[in-house]
Amino acid sequence: MELTVTFKTLTPFWTGGVGGVSDRLYETGLLGSLRWWYEAIVRGLGGSACDPTEHACNFDEEKYRRSQATDRRQRLRDAGLCDACQVFGATGWRRRFRLEVVEDRTRVAWSPSSEMLNIRPPDRRRGWFLPPGRMGTFTLRFIGEEEALNMVAALLLFLEQWGTLGAKPQLGYGVFQLVDRPRIVERARLWMWEGMGDREPRPVLPDLREFGFFRLRFSPSRPNWWLNVPGLERVPAEPIRRLVVEHRAIPVTPALKNQWRFHLWKGRPSEEVYVFGSAEWRENGQQIRLRSKVAVTWAYPVGDEWEVRGFAWLPKSVPAQRVWRILTDPNGWKQAIPVSGILSAFPKGDWQVRSAVEIAKLLNETKGA
Repeated sequence: MELTVTFKTLTPFWTGGVGGVSDRLYETGLLGSLRWWYEAIVRGLGGSACDPTEHACNFDEEKYRRSQATDRRQRLRDAGLCDACQVFGATGWRRRFRLEVVEDRTRVAWSPSSEMLNIRPPDRRRGWFLPPGRMGTFTLRFIGEEEALNMVAALLLFLEQWGTLGAKPQLGYGVFQLVDRPRIVERARLWMWEGMGDREPRPVLPDLREFGFFRLRFSPSRPNWWLNVPGLERVPAEPIRRLVVEHRAIPVTPALKNQWRFHLWKGRPSEEVYVFGSAEWRENGQQIRLRSKVAVTWAYPVGDEWEVRGFAWLPKSVPAQRVWRILTDPNGWKQAIPVSGILSAFPKGDWQVRSAVEIAKLLNETKGA
């Protein structure tokens, strides 16, 4: 079976490259992102998804044959595969679909292709460095079993509404629009999200029950509204011109991150670093890059309006309630982006870890979004 999907980028895409240059779209970068989100969804539905870095899943053909389960998913569990590895592969078990980039009409969002944008709000000495990702349209072909392709279709519908594709979501990259959405919805109808299991969230591993999502929709009162976004006035004119005129994508991510982290945060410095990330985090005596638990996109047009959206992964190890109140405070948004709009969030109100039933409802609602 085959599923062909065309994407239109709304913010830059980054899937890897040589020497810090995104010379093309890499299938491996797309697959890694798809798996990360699929694992978070499976866990959010109470299903089983191992830690892929531990290589814990191994397919045992003899155990598969001996399994008395009538459901194929359970037979594969009995044979040593979690729900995520059943689709994305593990030792002894091939991934149930193949991904190909069949048409790539993207190009670097600004030139030269190696130049990073340094967006530095007025009160920052260093700021944020944004590599020149790719923008345009591209087409992917998924080849594999029908059930697996239906799962991919459902996954893409969710990512279009709430997630991202590719690397660097913490910088606002990877937002897209499905060009032929009704056809993807038709494929996704054949697979139901419910019935994965009743497992509790595991420490360290992303679980959609511990995610919050937010979205700002606004109608600017003037065309050049972005000129008042802190930090953009320092960016060279040519890259900004290309982003605004050619791609209609405004890098507001640094202004929002700066407001949340350095103006509204009142917690301990160690908590701040864990929530918002660090390039100099030390773990077991080694320096590693700690990925931010908060991702927020650039601004991009949706019909006659503009939109900025994002997500936060708030496990028990972070002060979730405090972080969530910062992210869903309209006044904080207005300080960073001087526009008036409507801010919506899931969950509404105070922070709470959701149930698998609530996550299933959210996922199914993306089909009609």
